[in-house]
Amino acid sequence: MFYRGRVVAGVSLLLVAFFLFGLVSPVLGQSNGVNGEVADSVLDKLLTFIDSAAEIIGKGLVRLVDMVAGVNVSELEKPLGYLGVLTASLILFGALKAAQKIIWLILLLGWGLIIVRIVLEALDKVPAK
Repeated sequence: MFYRGRVVAGVSLLLVAFFLFGLVSPVLGQSNGVNGEVADSVLDKLLTFIDSAAEIIGKGLVRLVDMVAGVNVSELEKPLGYLGVLTASLILFGALKAAQKIIWLILLLGWGLIIVRIVLEALDKVPAK
């Protein structure tokens, strides 16, 4: 059990190092920053990568909600995407106990509010008798 935690922590640190140094994807260095300019700093590249990942995850979750509940929640694409990124980071960095409680609180609050919004949208679509 202890060995598995060390392996997960080591792999997580290695992935963070790859992200920070731009070794994961050559496209990362060519991505556009906030103002449409080429992202120059490592922080700009990292934030652009996180935003792109959130956008992709958000689109997938919106499609999933549309397939399951038949509700179009396309305006929730960004919030769903960022909650997906936070969920993935929680799973990836599960060994970090100090930040884990804060991330769990944000995730539970975020997913709870998203579910309430979807239920309210679904109930609004149901014809009244």
